[in-house]
Amino acid sequence: MKILVTGGAGFIGTNFVYHMTEKGHDVTVLDKLTYAGGKDNLEPLGDKVRLIIADICDREAVKKAVIGQDWVVHFAAESHVTRSETDPELFYRVNVEGTKIMIEESLAAKVQKFLHISTDEVYGSKESGLFKEEDKLPGDGQASSPYAKSKAQADDLAQEFAKTGAPILITRTTNNFGPWQFPEKALPRWITNLLLGEKIPVWGEGKQVRDWLYAPENAKAIEFVLEKGKLGEVYNVAANNKPEIENRRAAEILCAGLDLDPKKWIEFVPDPRPQHDFRYAIDTTKLESLGWKPERKPEKQFKETILWYKEHENWWKKRKEEAEKIYKK
Repeated sequence: MKILVTGGAGFIGTNFVYHMTEKGHDVTVLDKLTYAGGKDNLEPLGDKVRLIIADICDREAVKKAVIGQDWVVHFAAESHVTRSETDPELFYRVNVEGTKIMIEESLAAKVQKFLHISTDEVYGSKESGLFKEEDKLPGDGQASSPYAKSKAQADDLAQEFAKTGAPILITRTTNNFGPWQFPEKALPRWITNLLLGEKIPVWGEGKQVRDWLYAPENAKAIEFVLEKGKLGEVYNVAANNKPEIENRRAAEILCAGLDLDPKKWIEFVPDPRPQHDFRYAIDTTKLESLGWKPERKPEKQFKETILWYKEHENWWKKRKEEAEKIYKK
């Protein structure tokens, strides 16, 4: 298939691009190359991938990019919660207005399928149990951060187009981790800290729960939804790790992966966002009923991620300073 991947030079997008090029698909990436996207992410693929450097809010650029594409997979988004708190207008422009432009121009170009990548944060936090796809209410009332609210609005937008018969699919995913992740996010930040001989800063008591999904597994899930999913439907994508992984446990696994004593290398710090979502958990029964099932081996995948960062020191070291800026007052 001819596939246009927006945000394909970012973290999850890069993992998806590698997966689909290995499958022999004709992949074009549309990416603005902000701080979180890197041209060097795609360089190992050589001429297997075409890169268009453009903003998804640039309608003329989008109009040209979607011509002749069979599928459009829309990852492009501003994604960091802390950054959204200082610049919510940017998040609305990119995540909502940019999504609208992508959908409109994709439909005008008569693409066969448009897959919108959403997030479990549109549901908000849940003390116990799991959110099903139908638990997402219209609007952004369940979302807590400007980032999550912008994604909730974009999610609604995609659903509204789908109701008109547009060939749209939506996936809502849990926290991803793995290769190519910019070191502002928790796991790569912690890994790179340890590799630099610095402690892991864990917020509060570290009891927050995130369902860590290995990005290469998410790439397989997205391919599966494109091939097997029903147009107009929403699918939750998660690892559903058992037992659930608290942040402090994730930090301990990383320390163990580097043969470090967690008592010496984990530092509990005051939580700068005590009201932030405490637990994310979503039900994947709908997708698994179609035959999808992820590899649920988080400790193995954490170790593979550590190995990747050890082997790609030049990649993350040139990004580390920018990543740390948002944590400095």
